[in-house]
Formats: sequence, structure tokens, C-alpha cells
Amino acid sequence: MADRIKELPEGERPYEKVLKSGAEVLSDAELLAVILRTGSRHGNSVDLARSILKLHPAYQNLIALHHLTFAQLIGVEGVGEVKAIQLLCIAELSKRLSRCISEQQLSFTNPESIADYYMEHLCYLGREELHVMFFDSRHRMICEVKLAEGTVQEASSTPREILIEGIKCEAVFMILVHNHPSGVPAPSEADFHFTRRVKQAGEVVGIMLSDHIIIGNHCYVSFKERGYIS
Repeated sequence: MADRIKELPEGERPYEKVLKSGAEVLSDAELLAVILRTGSRHGNSVDLARSILKLHPAYQNLIALHHLTFAQLIGVEGVGEVKAIQLLCIAELSKRLSRCISEQQLSFTNPESIADYYMEHLCYLGREELHVMFFDSRHRMICEVKLAEGTVQEASSTPREILIEGIKCEAVFMILVHNHPSGVPAPSEADFHFTRRVKQAGEVVGIMLSDHIIIGNHCYVSFKERGYIS
């Protein structure tokens, strides 16, 4: 087993492969190896990358980077604090890049586009988060607010807290977005109850609830699309 990348045959070295054919020809492990730069005493950076990608019990690919913690990463031989931080930053960078791309194509009247906008951030979380998007009379977004985060079961907030934020920015419409850490976006009875309360409270102060979108594992449910909100 080669201890260093330089000991690999030239055609198998990630840097040389990129120079010759572009980054798209690299495997997931090779891409990660370019970031890691060095391996451990038992193998080169590609070997180390493969170990990291197999570290999570459920996700044996790049998605694992969204789920691995700092403690798990530094537990891998060859990964110190600096490399662990780099890997966490890469995962966060991928989320933000995906969100920037989605934002350019976002249609605020299209539930699928809104779900795409939040998907990379929310679908990997082990806890629930509640976000609210506020809009003006032409349905242009004024602001978005993360109002609550909680356990696997719930992220608690109240209609009053939501409407206070909406009144501050003089909103006319709002959309609720939250995730189900289970990966299944089917609404619970609590979701229906909370949605009704927010809708009724919003009507009193003139901030209409346009939709409630629940994010699952790369899937979503829109109350508007399902006919739960008229």
C-alpha cells in the first residue's frame, strides 16, 4: 500500500488526473483526498478519504459528511483538528452552494422551488427547525426567519411569535417551512393543528398563510398542493 500520493502510478494521482482530464473524472474519495492532502501512517490521502466516507453506519458516500461530527472525524487515524474542521466546512459550503443555486431559480409561488431552497440545509438535520418566509402584497420575499429548533419530535413556536415577526416587516403573506428528521414529510396531527392556529391568527392581523411545507429526505409535502390550505 502506498503511503504517499507520489508513490502511486502517475495515472492514478488525483492532481495529475485533474490537470489532464478535469475534476469531474475523480471519484468521491479522490476529490476528498485533494482536500485532505495527506494520509495516515497506514495509507495515502485516498485511503484516508475512503475510510471517512465509510465512517457513518447509514451513509457510505459523500452524504456522510453532512452527518459526521467533529468528535467522529478526529477519531479517525490521520484526521486531526485541522482536517476535521476542513471537512465540516466543506459540508457547510456544499449546503450554501446548493442554496445559492436554488435561490437563483426560486419562484415564491412554486412549492417545489421553495422546498429545493431549504432542502440541503434541512433534510440532514437531526432536530426539527421551523422557518418562516414573509412576503409583501406582490408575493416578493421581504425576509426569512428561523423561529425555533427542537428535538427530533418538534420545534416549538407559537402563532404569536410568528406574527410578531411578520408585523415587524409589514408582511402580507407568509409560508411556514419545517423538517421531519425521520425523513418522512407526512404531516402529523400536531402539524395540522399548528397550521390551523397560525392561519386563523394570521387572518386576524392581515397576514395570510400561503403554504406550509414539510421537508423530508429529499422529498417534501406542501399543504397548498395537497389542498390542506385554500
